[in-house]
Amino acid sequence: MLEELARETGAGVWAVASMLFFLAIWIAVALKVWRTPAERIAEQAALPLTDDDGNASGLPRGESPGA
Repeated sequence: MLEELARETGAGVWAVASMLFFLAIWIAVALKVWRTPAERIAEQAALPLTDDDGNASGLPRGESPGA
């Protein structure tokens, strides 16, 4: 049954296409990172993860993201 379903829907073609898509995106991201100057990466690495008051969410104190 599964073999027939795979044959009828062209699952093999979709599997190969999805792998090629993943490879293309991976290569694009790798090239972007590789070509980024080291100074830019160092700047981003030095960015604070929280505000001065320790608020990591960026929302005013007491507010929840769902509110």
